[in-house]
Amino acid sequence: MTLTVEQSEGVDLTSADTFDHWIRESIRFADLDSLGHVNNVAFSTYYESGRVRYFSDLGSPVDLREFVWMAVKISVEFKAQMNWPGFVDVGSSIVKMGRTSMVIGAGLFVDGTCTSTSECIMVYVNSETSKAVEIPDSIRQGFLNKVI
Repeated sequence: MTLTVEQSEGVDLTSADTFDHWIRESIRFADLDSLGHVNNVAFSTYYESGRVRYFSDLGSPVDLREFVWMAVKISVEFKAQMNWPGFVDVGSSIVKMGRTSMVIGAGLFVDGTCTSTSECIMVYVNSETSKAVEIPDSIRQGFLNKVI
């Protein structure tokens, strides 16, 4: 049986209320660019940390042996600068679920202010063939109630 959920219309990734999973990351001195702001590459690292923890907490780690979740497209929209020292809160939610993939929406927040948003397409892949495969119903069922 194939279960599908389409993308939620009007999802506001700049609102902290959108997200059902949170982690807190420390802003490191090494994350800064030459102007003293958090480098755009560090934003992506924070998002990756949020995605990996989200999948793990949902019971589907990204590093299974036979099958893996592979990030195939990532978009980031920058809203405000971040600075050191400090902390960044990473919110994540599933915004779309398909047959072989899903979209994870995320936001970075410093002191309640959204500093950027992201969408990442994650594809369920057979490790041996590197081909997309249908997400098993056992995994899909656990994710369906998380789609916003």
